[in-house]
Amino acid sequence: MRRTTRIGVVVVLVLGVVGRLEAASLKVSPARFIVHNVEPGRLYDIYKETGVRLTVYNDSDVSRTWNLSTHRPSERGRWETGYGEIPDATWCWFEMNEITVEPNSKAYANLYMKVPDEVQYYNQHWVVTLNVGGKPGRGLALAVDVRVQIETKSKVGMTTKPYGLLGLEPSMVRFDNVVPGTSRTAQVMLYNNDNTSHTYAISSLFEKDDTRFNSYLTRFYSVIPDATWIGRSQDTITIKAGERAVLNLELKIPADRAYFDNKWEEILLIEPDQGRAGFVRVQVETKKKDNAE
Repeated sequence: MRRTTRIGVVVVLVLGVVGRLEAASLKVSPARFIVHNVEPGRLYDIYKETGVRLTVYNDSDVSRTWNLSTHRPSERGRWETGYGEIPDATWCWFEMNEITVEPNSKAYANLYMKVPDEVQYYNQHWVVTLNVGGKPGRGLALAVDVRVQIETKSKVGMTTKPYGLLGLEPSMVRFDNVVPGTSRTAQVMLYNNDNTSHTYAISSLFEKDDTRFNSYLTRFYSVIPDATWIGRSQDTITIKAGERAVLNLELKIPADRAYFDNKWEEILLIEPDQGRAGFVRVQVETKKKDNAE
């Protein structure tokens, strides 16, 4: 077991805690969760930091032993739009490689995580697959995959290009203490790290009909009421191979007292003409009514 050090709190949104993934008699929860603000170089005991761990249920009358493993989604599972695959699934691991669950009982599996201490791994959105499956030779072919959405710490002033064919700096834009009726601006740097030119389309992910809001929203935030409140300098940007470009954003919230004391999010999807999309998380927190002039 690797030595762990307690660090700052990781912000986690848990999805489907009361729901379960099931494969015949194998049941596991949660089905999916997000870990925000992961800092490269820090070792995370996910349960110690957040209280989140896998629960494996056994509703049968005999004990069951299951293997625990981590994978890139292309090996097992799938992943949400805008996320990429974790570069190395061994950056996440379980406390033990197997778990035994007594009859009509449940047991818990603790997850650990450490992204290498490299600047390129800031501003990332990844998915890793956690697998709970039958032990070889035991006649159990059951398996359940749990998705973990990992968002590394947002950073500006990068000294190297962000990892991936599409790089973002920062990966999150925050507008704090916003007074409705005023405007705010921000910039996002887009990196084309591919060896060919690409044109990127920028749009609101929350305006797409097939988007599941709870797959993206941070806890205590709701979808911004009107996506047009966040203006963009361009809806498409063409970037040559190995170069970068700036996307300018302007937030304008109407002057209405109903818009004070709110916490909203927008997901700006960055879609290349070829390849996987990325996104910028935009968080807006308006001024409290008691402090409003």
